[in-house]
Amino acid sequence: MRVRRREQRVKDMSKKSVASKIVRKSAAELQPASSADLDRLRAAMEGNIDTGEIPERRQFHRLKRDANGALPARKSMIRDAVEQRMRQLHLTAYRLWQLARVHYPALSQSAVHEFLKGQRQLELPSAEALLAAVDLEVVTMAVAQQRRTKRTPKS
Repeated sequence: MRVRRREQRVKDMSKKSVASKIVRKSAAELQPASSADLDRLRAAMEGNIDTGEIPERRQFHRLKRDANGALPARKSMIRDAVEQRMRQLHLTAYRLWQLARVHYPALSQSAVHEFLKGQRQLELPSAEALLAAVDLEVVTMAVAQQRRTKRTPKS
């Protein structure tokens, strides 16, 4: 009974788009870009961009893609510190996630893995949980300097 109703619903559904409006081509049907086109595109990419109306807070550096077309991982002081501490403690990403869930139970395993790969940023509770899991904390420079001076023995 259930199968018949589903088949009937599928038959009654109207098509979402008209085939005449959509142009479909395979990669084999496209002409490869000429060397002149590629040179023109590269020159445009390397050329100056008029950003006069946009206030700049810092100098712009264009991201370079690798041979596969992937963007480089975003740099993060917190990620670097967590990874360094993981190496010191011989932790895997899975073990880090388990330790961090004690501090923030809603933290997902995929969020930790993607953060460590540089594919994702974390919200504050998640980042704090990771830091707490590896006994790290964020402090101001003044506090860090005070702690350093207390640790160094005076001769």
